[in-house]
Amino acid sequence: MEKVIVLRSLFAIFLTAAIVPRIIQKIKKVETVGCIGINKKLFFLGKLSLVTSFVLIHVQLGFVNLSLFAKNDAFFWICVALLGTGVMLFTLAILSLGTFSLRVGLPQENTSLHTSGVYRFSRNPMLLGLYLMALGSAIYVQNPMNWMLVIIALAVHHKIILAEEDFFHERFGDQWIEYRNRVRRYIYNLRSWLSRAVISPHTLCFRLPALVPNAINRQD
Repeated sequence: MEKVIVLRSLFAIFLTAAIVPRIIQKIKKVETVGCIGINKKLFFLGKLSLVTSFVLIHVQLGFVNLSLFAKNDAFFWICVALLGTGVMLFTLAILSLGTFSLRVGLPQENTSLHTSGVYRFSRNPMLLGLYLMALGSAIYVQNPMNWMLVIIALAVHHKIILAEEDFFHERFGDQWIEYRNRVRRYIYNLRSWLSRAVISPHTLCFRLPALVPNAINRQD
């Protein structure tokens, strides 16, 4: 019962973050569908594969064991950790974008390039969150069909991102290039951040030899 509550709570947060802004957009008559940058059939195949992989988590937990291997609590909690991290990233990405910036596909109206909030650390935090959730499904539901669904979902969404990047390059020009060079597509460049920090590993290495003699002198 505890496991069911944990999973349903995570997906409740996810669905709230995904659906509520779109309802508000509909009420305010804000456009929610843009131009799909890749083949439409491929686009919807990716979305269907992703949703199905999420559904299989609940089927595995509450109805029938779909995995090739015996159930193991370790796999479940790894799945929960990935789902929790994914839901957090997804929600933070939506909060950073704002209610009226969400849409399926590429915007046709004038828009601005969002680089604040969680977008300072990843150019695609929303999809990174979905990727982590899909990987959680693959780890928990150890079934070849589910693995294939996850692979399809990841591949199609990566293709969507590549199409979006071409669009951003054309629309925002140098602003996009500067942002692209500064922030990675998925995972934040920790080494780059450390190099800009006040005390970087290199700075610390150079400071330590200077600090040690001073400490010795004070003891004398």
